[in-house]
Amino acid sequence: MDAVSHLHSMRALILAPHGRDAAVAADLLRAVGIAAEICPDLPALLRELERGAGFALITDEAFRTADLNDLSRWLADQPPWSDFAFVLLTQRGGGVERNPTLARLTEILGNVTFLERPFHAGTLVSVARTALRGRERQYEARARLEEMHTAEKRLTAALDQAKRAAEHQTLLIGELNHRVKNTLATVQSIVMQTLRTNVTPEAAKEAIQMRLLALSRAHDVLTRESWEGADLVEVVTRALEPYETVNENRLHIAGPHVRLTPRMSLALAMALHELATNAVKYGALSNKVGIVEVSWTVQSGLAPPRLSLRWAESGGPPMKAPSRRGFGSRLIERSLAQDLDGQVKIAFEPTGVVCTVDAPVA
Repeated sequence: MDAVSHLHSMRALILAPHGRDAAVAADLLRAVGIAAEICPDLPALLRELERGAGFALITDEAFRTADLNDLSRWLADQPPWSDFAFVLLTQRGGGVERNPTLARLTEILGNVTFLERPFHAGTLVSVARTALRGRERQYEARARLEEMHTAEKRLTAALDQAKRAAEHQTLLIGELNHRVKNTLATVQSIVMQTLRTNVTPEAAKEAIQMRLLALSRAHDVLTRESWEGADLVEVVTRALEPYETVNENRLHIAGPHVRLTPRMSLALAMALHELATNAVKYGALSNKVGIVEVSWTVQSGLAPPRLSLRWAESGGPPMKAPSRRGFGSRLIERSLAQDLDGQVKIAFEPTGVVCTVDAPVA
């Protein structure tokens, strides 16, 4: 509380519209260091009460015919810590037991002390100091309540933060379990299908190792992004990185930056690996002049936007459609389409393999 606020909060408000009671009381209080403010009427008193005060010194005739509804409402609206004190100056011999009006004022004002006139200066000062000490204790109670309220808010915030942290941890554990299960299922599928389609243990071993390395590279991209997704440019670049040859420009990649979900990133990375592996064995990358072009566009005017990706080989040996689809083709056409919630087509053109992907981008 600053100096001005403290001065207002500990001052005496005086309402004594008749005679010299107001001036005399103000002089007596100021003489002992108590700030005093004289109010000309009841509305002025209410305005000053809003600004703050320690107690009010009022003559009973000021309330005798006045409308006290506004004052009563102000008292009823006091905060829990406040019990504002009134010192009511009465006429000699006009005690509460003989004066019904004073009894009514007691009910309205609540915390009221009656002081008969003419009063002794020492008595007035003593009553004023008692009222101010009571008001000071009320301010102390207010400060403690504010401290308790602040501490309660801090505790509530800490508990909320701890609750959110616990919920987030539970979510992360669930997500981790889900990803581990998905990864194990993917590995199991890779191993089973590879063993089924490779006739020699050496070929199966090599195929499994290559596919697991491709899966690992895709995981690396997602791990750097905290598994919140990955950029398509990086997914394509990392998937085709093992197939680049020094001083050759046979892998052409072109397309805008597109944010993919973790599921789409893994599916595309595995599909690109299968396409690149096939190109190395039978297609454009099996000689020294073939080219692979990977390009994509995004139709942003749709809701959701759609990704159109195309893998196209050229310059390799003449291509003809195989008599049966291997694991790689099935992985691309079935699994990729399912993971992307879109359409995937593979065509064995004479110039090389062409794979097109059309899928929504969430």
